[in-house]
Amino acid sequence: MTLTALEGAAGCGKTFRLMELLAERIVATPLKEGQRVLALTFMHGARRRLVDRLAKVAGLRGRVDCSTIDGFAWRLVRRWRGLALTLGIPNLTEEQFDQVCNAAGLLLEQPAVSSWVAKSFPVILVDEGQDLHSQRLRMLTALAETTDLLVAADEFQCLDAALNPNPFVGWIQAATQPQVLTQVYRTNVAGLLNAATAIRGGQAPVDAGQHFRVMVGQSVPLAATMMSNAIGWHPGTNDIAIITPSRTGGFAQQVVDRVGTTTSNQGNGPYPIAWEGSDSDETHAITATLDMDTEASGATALAALHLLPRIGPVQQTMIWVNRQVHAAGRTDFTRVEIETMIGRFVTMQRQYGGNQSSRFTAMTVHQAKNREFDGVVVVWPHTVAGSAEQKRRLLYNAVTRARKWCNVIVQGQNIRNAPPFL
Repeated sequence: MTLTALEGAAGCGKTFRLMELLAERIVATPLKEGQRVLALTFMHGARRRLVDRLAKVAGLRGRVDCSTIDGFAWRLVRRWRGLALTLGIPNLTEEQFDQVCNAAGLLLEQPAVSSWVAKSFPVILVDEGQDLHSQRLRMLTALAETTDLLVAADEFQCLDAALNPNPFVGWIQAATQPQVLTQVYRTNVAGLLNAATAIRGGQAPVDAGQHFRVMVGQSVPLAATMMSNAIGWHPGTNDIAIITPSRTGGFAQQVVDRVGTTTSNQGNGPYPIAWEGSDSDETHAITATLDMDTEASGATALAALHLLPRIGPVQQTMIWVNRQVHAAGRTDFTRVEIETMIGRFVTMQRQYGGNQSSRFTAMTVHQAKNREFDGVVVVWPHTVAGSAEQKRRLLYNAVTRARKWCNVIVQGQNIRNAPPFL
């Protein structure tokens, strides 16, 4: 049983190094018949990207199980529900994420459960560990007693103010000597590297020509012109992300909308930019027209589902209702229950199917985490909340997504003259 931990700034190849360590481990100690590697992370988007990385590890094909840590916790609670009741754990639903993870941690502290997991998954890999709250950390501290853990984290990339100081980073630093990665591989552009170093160190990022610059666009037309010109000045850029720390107030939305419909003063644009939706956005779009009362019979629920678009999550929910009626003898369903099931199938579809790609994509900083793009335009409105430290972390996570260039557009000079830009 070992704990190997990695720390390092954005773009330092923590995930790449995890894959190297994993390959070395399965060569030194090959997996036995029926054993698999378990790979865990917090967000579904990070899980999808982790799947891509794991597919390149020699000798691992078909012998890895990649999941969100919440998904793994739910599997444990369902598998050991009898023991859970004995331990005083109440019946939980999948959506009670923190409670489910805490219950899974308690279960993993039982020798029978931890031994069962270790026999199935002798090696467990955890990426983006800085995002894990105490309930999920409880699971890992228990797993560390019986399995080989390979973990990676960077405290400064954690955007949850409640995790400062960071419990996961504190744990690995107390339990082992983390390997600290310092070489940035995502980009070799000096302007981007200097800006990231300055932001991380609490200093003002310095303009570096078209590679990195901070501009003031106090009005929607001016900010849209700046964005269009930034895109137009880099015609060879394959993918460009518009990243904002806050969609509150509508400034970022209005700028993106204008860029999609107008031409700048230098003849650039219009550029069609698609906002990247969340699971909840997609679920709401599907269920908004669900014609169903608070409670309904199985037949009525199915009739209401028939009127929705015949897409995967809806059809899967219909299959689930039919199964509940014919296999479990259910007669009544609630609207909340139907909406929850649609949401669950939306998440599964996005988790395993991925999202459609576009050359121009708009998203929040949280959605951009652990990703990279050739070019990045950051839209920083007045509505960004939080301490100076929190704002530095938001800006750092946005700027470090860029491989070639990044332009930051702030809504007013007062923002330009304050942290994290001062």
